[in-house]
Amino acid sequence: MNIAVRTILGLIVLSSASTLIVAQQGIPLFFKVESAIREKETEWTLMNRWPDPKGRSIGYLWRLDRHEIFVRIILERSTAEAVSLFQDAGLAPAPGKTPRQNLGIGDECYLRQLGRHTSVVLRKNNLLVRLTSDSSGPELLSRFARHIGRVLEEFAEPSKKEEAKSRLKKGELALRDGEYRDALEEFTKAIELDGDSAEAHHALGLAYLQSGDKVKAGEAFKEALRLKPDWAQAHYDLARVYYESGEYKTAASSFEEAIRFKPDFFDALIALAKTYQHSGLHSRSVEVLQKAVLLRPDNIDAKTALGTALILAGQPQDAIAVLQEVVRLSPDSAFVYASLGQAYVLTGKFQEALNALEQALRISPEDPVAHNYLGLTYENLDRRPEAIAAYKQAVAIKSDYAEAHYNLGSLYLSLGDRNQAQQEYNILKSFNSDLANALLKRITASNP
Repeated sequence: MNIAVRTILGLIVLSSASTLIVAQQGIPLFFKVESAIREKETEWTLMNRWPDPKGRSIGYLWRLDRHEIFVRIILERSTAEAVSLFQDAGLAPAPGKTPRQNLGIGDECYLRQLGRHTSVVLRKNNLLVRLTSDSSGPELLSRFARHIGRVLEEFAEPSKKEEAKSRLKKGELALRDGEYRDALEEFTKAIELDGDSAEAHHALGLAYLQSGDKVKAGEAFKEALRLKPDWAQAHYDLARVYYESGEYKTAASSFEEAIRFKPDFFDALIALAKTYQHSGLHSRSVEVLQKAVLLRPDNIDAKTALGTALILAGQPQDAIAVLQEVVRLSPDSAFVYASLGQAYVLTGKFQEALNALEQALRISPEDPVAHNYLGLTYENLDRRPEAIAAYKQAVAIKSDYAEAHYNLGSLYLSLGDRNQAQQEYNILKSFNSDLANALLKRITASNP
């Protein structure tokens, strides 16, 4: 047996995470390598093959006229073993051996010569191949190595995607447990393995958003949408970034996109309605919430939101009908009773308002909004001392409650107590100049 045959060695092993996959696909991989060489080197003849009965290795002898190339492929158990064998595969110093040349194939690939003998050693992840010949020079062996390298890349790609999915799953578990640093690390590694995974970029965005980095969260969501433009959830989460940053107009556009791709996206409808309210678009908020209620007729939060939106849109009578239904579904909600009381006040139904607001305060005595509207109710029922007490209770609970300070100052003024009204103005001007100026105009106008 000549030196070339004695030194036949080639090892193909995928990365440690994909070793099992390659072990299971060894025979298909060998067939793919053989087919690729047959397709690209049509003039060469496969003279012999030496398969391992266990499917972990194979050897080939290819011939064209006087040229012969020997190839051997072996599946190893780990990347570490493949790296070790690669480093020791005939590359040690020897008299007359040329310096190794890096061919840039796979993870590592070198060519060396010793006299007439030429060898190429290739490693892809934990996969090595060795090609040797005493009759074919560097150009032919390099060409064969490139054919094989392309096959290895094709087989390695699925394994990378599988590892990326594994990293993604680990990151999701870490994110669920509030371990943001670990989640960010896993999602980043998933993207390194599969940069075209919209899911990995989206998950990275969620991790950044939950850890408080809105800028990076937005960048990640945008990349997810570049890869998957019609993904409603990614549009929704990008909108959340804009909403939390106070960019309500941009947030609304992204929520609208989410709904365009998924018309029954309930959470997006609720969020869009809130965003419209921040922009003063109360009628549009009502329209969106009506769609949400149609989707989930018994959803208390949606109906409550619709009731309050109708109040803001100047439709208190419609709000009463909705909120009465909510009270039936949720009789223990102070907020609903307070909102219903507010709607009654706006329609002039002060006794009904009093009943609703007193019920709200029985459930939640420290509700400043309920106390404020109770003050308005008492005032309209000409029970002014009780109105003053209600307004004072509202600002005692929430010292910067501008509307309650304004109402209290206005009531003092109507009672002829300009000094007390002036005190409310002095308090109000430090946090709400518009209402403070309105109160000041009334105080000035009342000056005898």
